[in-house]
Amino acid sequence: MTGQVLLPTRADARRTAAATATRKDIQALRALAVGLVVLNHLWPLRLPGGYVGVDVFFVISGYLISKHLLGELERSGRISLGRFYSRRIKRLLPAATLVAATSLLAAWALLPFSRWLSIAQETAASVLYVENWLLAAKSVDYSAHNEDASTVQHFWSLSVEEQFYLVWPLLFLGLFVASSRFRVRRRAFLATGVAVLSALTLAFCIWFTYTNKSPAYFITPARVWEFGAGAMVAIGGAHALGALRLRFPSSHLAWSGVAQWLGYGLIIYSAFAYDGQTFFPGLAAAVPVAGTLLVIASGPTSPLWSPNQLLAAKPVQLVGDVSYSLYLWHWPLIVLAPAVLGHALWTQDKVLVLLIAIALAWASKKFVEDPGRTRLLPAARPLRVVGVMAAAMAVVCALSGGLLFGFTKAQDAEAAKLQELSGGPCYGARSLDPRNNCSDPFGAAQVANVGPNEAPRFDAPECRPSGNPIVFEDQKLLTECDFTGGARPQASVWLVGDSHAEQWKGALYELARLHKWTLKETMVGGCPFVDVKRVAFMGSPADDPRSQHRCLSWSKQVSDRIVQEKPDMVFASSFGAGETIDDGTGRAQLEQYKDAVSQRFTDWTEAGSRVFVFRDPPMTLRHSSPDCVALNQQTPINCANPRGEALVPDPVAEAARGMGKPAVKVLDFSDQFCDEQNCYAVIGGLQVYADYDHAARSYIRSLVPLVAQRFNEARQ
Repeated sequence: MTGQVLLPTRADARRTAAATATRKDIQALRALAVGLVVLNHLWPLRLPGGYVGVDVFFVISGYLISKHLLGELERSGRISLGRFYSRRIKRLLPAATLVAATSLLAAWALLPFSRWLSIAQETAASVLYVENWLLAAKSVDYSAHNEDASTVQHFWSLSVEEQFYLVWPLLFLGLFVASSRFRVRRRAFLATGVAVLSALTLAFCIWFTYTNKSPAYFITPARVWEFGAGAMVAIGGAHALGALRLRFPSSHLAWSGVAQWLGYGLIIYSAFAYDGQTFFPGLAAAVPVAGTLLVIASGPTSPLWSPNQLLAAKPVQLVGDVSYSLYLWHWPLIVLAPAVLGHALWTQDKVLVLLIAIALAWASKKFVEDPGRTRLLPAARPLRVVGVMAAAMAVVCALSGGLLFGFTKAQDAEAAKLQELSGGPCYGARSLDPRNNCSDPFGAAQVANVGPNEAPRFDAPECRPSGNPIVFEDQKLLTECDFTGGARPQASVWLVGDSHAEQWKGALYELARLHKWTLKETMVGGCPFVDVKRVAFMGSPADDPRSQHRCLSWSKQVSDRIVQEKPDMVFASSFGAGETIDDGTGRAQLEQYKDAVSQRFTDWTEAGSRVFVFRDPPMTLRHSSPDCVALNQQTPINCANPRGEALVPDPVAEAARGMGKPAVKVLDFSDQFCDEQNCYAVIGGLQVYADYDHAARSYIRSLVPLVAQRFNEARQ
């Protein structure tokens, strides 16, 4: 949609033309916004804050839609909701539906079936315009941190915009009617209402970003103020600009130029200065929002030295024209290209992806966007347009259902194949036993990664939520399992840690059945079980106060319960190599973990428990992953990592060894992941990893005989 200038006019033809022309400054802002997003997705390390382009789009949308609604209200005293929604549908839905459907079919044809589940779910959520809420829910699920991005993940911002479009006309209409009823100035009342709402949602955004950073990025209430900021310019900007011209008739252009340089500067500064660790949106989003407001509010006219003069060039304007389609197409290409090329994207591949995305955007604009807006059901009533939209959504949702069905069938087939192979002497870790004479333990995988079935998060039929749980806010964090089979329990056992403890459940459950144990398990993703706050994850700051409080509260409750209940044994594991703690001393991580872990284990052993630590498996380095194996099906050796790089020290295991206590033992299975040179992605026909940093459930189960043997040796 183009922005139509509605400014106080003068008699001269130049001003009249400016008042009716497409606003090139807004097109330039669109070009800048989509450029920042696309470059951020292609080269995230070079432009780490390019995601602020989305915020620029939000402000533009708030401005243009509010300007349109205000004009209709002042002309007729009403808003035709049917026509409004019909226009939005015809403007946005054809291209979005095409991209969603095409991406879904391409994922089916090109990507391994283990990727289909999330893609099917997110495609349905995208065409229903609730993708942002689905991603918000996933963002607080630690296990989802390792999921590969879907082909429509970027639709989250379109979902936010559509939700805004759904509500904003009703707000404007309500405020307009109220102003008439109370006989107050309409624009002033509208401005006050929008300002109050924007201020409230900004306050919420700052608070929620500080306490729940990950979901705050996606949810609509944390973004409303950005649309509201654009609306404020639409309501009062023209009058303010007119007043500026009257007050400073000879210098208003100079002030406009200064505002434009400052505005673009703020946007570009945030794109380079921000990164994934910035508390965003929060107060940080005010910088690109303010920059966008300065450019829009300074008006379409500018001096020769303004950046608007450069950005009025045809190539920039072309990118602005196709910005919506470019935003739609670029991300699926980035996700799908490695499967086509057979390797991760190199620089030349990224340039090619960018060129293809621009070409597709141009074609989409010419043959889908523009015809959709002008020729799709031109004389149809709004209700019919809504019906066509609903039918298109239903078709894509049906395709998503078909992909989901295909995923289920493929997963079942691979699971059956897995079951058939599981008894063989060269299956999984058994292939490393020299007595089995397996010719090539590191050869091709015999089964595909079966998606969620390989993830560590699962429970046995013998498990149920505890009646006396460990609680944080509304979360119950304790599960009880009875593996006695009705016999007298031979031991009481706890399993404690994060998701890296959870990945050992496939072996521990079998051990518990064998020895007739009762088991209590409590694991919180991303939380060390020590009494020290976690400040970083995989080198990236993790200073969310709520998350830190959650971890510390959970770990204290766990330790207190173990001391109180005195279980016979405690099994523990944690991603110490990836979780940075800070006890305030500034010492090396191994030293800090040594003291913190030793204190925990001393409390437990003095209460009478024996402690067994599972040494963490080698790191994948984001290389020995299912994605790499899928691209190197016959030669998964290409996905191996050098042992010295992958098998880094495990601070928890090192601390346990350093205690020198007979009641504290380490169960180390590093030799089942690595030889003297490499750590492998496929062993004995099985994929070793479920994702980027968790061992696959099937591979852990193949270790059961060895786990039982080494446990028996350790407890003697």
